[in-house]
Amino acid sequence: MMNIKTDSMRHRALRSRTGGSETVRRVSRMVGWAVLGLALFAISAVGAEMAHRAGIVTYVFTRTLLWSVVPYLVAFMLLHRSLHLPAMEGNSLAGLAATLPFCGLLFAFAAFHIEYSRGALLLSYLITLAWIWAGYRRFVQNYVPLFGYTEPNTLAQLESILAMPGAAPPARIRFEPVGSLEDARHFDGLMVERSVTGDPERTRLLAHYKMSHVRMYSVERVGEMLTGRVGLAHIDENFLDDYAAHYLYGYLKRAVDIVAVLCLAPLAMPLGLAVAVAIRLETPGGAMFRQERVGLFGKTFVMLKFRSMGVDSSAPAMFAARRDPRVTRVGRIIRKYRLDEIPQLWNVLLGHMSLIGPRPEQAPMVEQFSETIPYYPYRHLVRPGLSGWAQVQQGYAGSHEETVTKLSYDLYYVKHCSLALDLLIAVKTLRTLATGYGAR
Repeated sequence: MMNIKTDSMRHRALRSRTGGSETVRRVSRMVGWAVLGLALFAISAVGAEMAHRAGIVTYVFTRTLLWSVVPYLVAFMLLHRSLHLPAMEGNSLAGLAATLPFCGLLFAFAAFHIEYSRGALLLSYLITLAWIWAGYRRFVQNYVPLFGYTEPNTLAQLESILAMPGAAPPARIRFEPVGSLEDARHFDGLMVERSVTGDPERTRLLAHYKMSHVRMYSVERVGEMLTGRVGLAHIDENFLDDYAAHYLYGYLKRAVDIVAVLCLAPLAMPLGLAVAVAIRLETPGGAMFRQERVGLFGKTFVMLKFRSMGVDSSAPAMFAARRDPRVTRVGRIIRKYRLDEIPQLWNVLLGHMSLIGPRPEQAPMVEQFSETIPYYPYRHLVRPGLSGWAQVQQGYAGSHEETVTKLSYDLYYVKHCSLALDLLIAVKTLRTLATGYGAR
């Protein structure tokens, strides 16, 4: 359940003395933290220059440190651009924001044959990673935001969004009723109910708040920020507008999929051969399993997997249970570490699937869910994937209720899909491969 906390009088008094929007102050603190971090590079550069004069390092060491200021600043820009993602993803976000710019700098050094110091590059990367992680923890992840509300039933509506079977716990947040414009200025945002019938007085009041630089969020948007899920009972026509904004992103993602599969092929082919041999040695029958799944825009395709169960072509479509007796010994291992999905790289290459996206479901189950779960077909607006937001957040869905929760994660991805979110899912997928999280 949601944990509602109120501000202390001392904290509120401190906010009043500082003045201005709390959200603006938080952004200013993060910018100040980034500027303060430049002092670390200045100190390192001075130390490197002294070491160069002493003959300990070459001039390339100092030059590389100065070059590293660029990815350092880009890292903070990337982190700022990804703050729409739930704060509970902080460690992964900080790592991605720090790593990607330095990979880009390394690629630039190699592409233009620029001499650089590996030691200086590693030192700069570690400084950036530590500083950006500390800043994110201090000003974003560990900060408990305070939201105001004007309608008394707003919190109950938020509760209905947060409480879903099998969902990860929401981030921490505090709520207080808004008493005046002066109070509203000291909140991180004002949570409003879009479904409330508008009246002139309420409209004028909200416009007054907006003109005073008070950030305003719908209940649904606050729920998304806290959980990384979409409230299914509150989807409206604006959802399709959000999807349309990602039109060009699909072409770039397709190019990334093809390049990634070709790069993974030298590792996937011998590993897949070893899995196929292990399956054939344990049980009779073919090593490959083919099944009709539903993909982009509801079109069906044949998905490939390594067989992890006994051969039974007459078995109906159904959820896999915990400790399912149909799963073989080899099958239990390859399902735990997702090795049974190696053949799906071929589906990705053919364009049936993507590396990242909602997992494709069996055609009979899609027909059933489309009849019983509103907006279920919306998950087919994007290409299905090997791994998705629902898989790394929730794990396996083994019931109708958990499938509803899974859909709320899938639609969050459809609404907010971006390269930043794809990279976050990729990092969390590596954790899944290492731990076997969510397998059955």
